[in-house]
Amino acid sequence: MSVHHQPVRAGSLQAQVKPGDFVVCDQFVDRTSGRPDTFYDGPIVTHVSPAETYDPILRKLAVETIRDHGIECHETGTIVVIQGPRFSTKAESKWFHDAGWEVINMTQYPEAYLCRELGMGVVNISLITDYDSGVHAGTDAVTAHDVLAVFNSNAERINRLCAT
Repeated sequence: MSVHHQPVRAGSLQAQVKPGDFVVCDQFVDRTSGRPDTFYDGPIVTHVSPAETYDPILRKLAVETIRDHGIECHETGTIVVIQGPRFSTKAESKWFHDAGWEVINMTQYPEAYLCRELGMGVVNISLITDYDSGVHAGTDAVTAHDVLAVFNSNAERINRLCAT
């Protein structure tokens, strides 16, 4: 089996999901626009349900492997996908936090859904790099420097996990 992984920034929207934690997301919310998001745009139209985009068997294996490596892991979480390359405003971040979503980033849609259209199993493992836009009292707004610092400090963990 071939596994492709590309670490990307994933911010936390909830205080209990800390930088350095992993979240194995089970749902996504799409807040993007203008991204091609289907292989079936005509003349044949196919409707594939995104209700369970992330494969439950792959998610279970991911959680077990993460825990076997002694990494803090949240078994479920909703990831809100925003239109990059900009980060959220504080108002947007608060809105996503108040909705109860755990993770924010700029990927997963349409990528995960396109894989689902092709019948591929998909798992999302979000490495939390920051608290989004300083949404929690006492935290600063996210910067590219902060994201890279957490990635660099966790690069070995990411590589060991994905090689397992």
